[in-house]
Amino acid sequence: MKTKIILIAWLTFVLSSNLWAQGSYQTFAPQGFKVRCGCSLYVNSVFITAAKQHGANNILAAYICAENKDSPETGVIVNINIYDESASYKTIKPIYHDYFEKKCLEKYAVNLSNAGYSYQYITYQGVSALEYNFDQLGVPTKAIMFYKNKKSYLLQVATRTGLATKFINLKSTFELL
Repeated sequence: MKTKIILIAWLTFVLSSNLWAQGSYQTFAPQGFKVRCGCSLYVNSVFITAAKQHGANNILAAYICAENKDSPETGVIVNINIYDESASYKTIKPIYHDYFEKKCLEKYAVNLSNAGYSYQYITYQGVSALEYNFDQLGVPTKAIMFYKNKKSYLLQVATRTGLATKFINLKSTFELL
């Protein structure tokens, strides 16, 4: 019996340590998603204000968080931005929505190319998406942009250490509700 209790206590500790290390799911029901990352996302009001000042009146949500913010070498910044694109769909017949999204991604790709960023088309969340790399104030960054349910989504991870793994983790845990 004592061995069982010790084993259960040890397993509980190991499992909870693993969950803590990976982060727990954060759910944003009004925005329709949940995600797991190693820091607590909060509203990026600075980005929202700046975006609105530059004419983006369709921003639904912008979230940001940072892990290890005191360490330039191991710090991680996560950004998630969501835009309401429904106004753009109003004059387009539903049978042309996929074509419209394809053209929007192509335009985004041209902008990335003009800025000197490398990118690739992938399938993500069952739709075509653009995944790209760039430096953000000297910090390597990976991002993905896609359209789904008349919204556009941008997920970004910036870090100097383990970027590919951290980006894959964010991408694989991002779920639309």
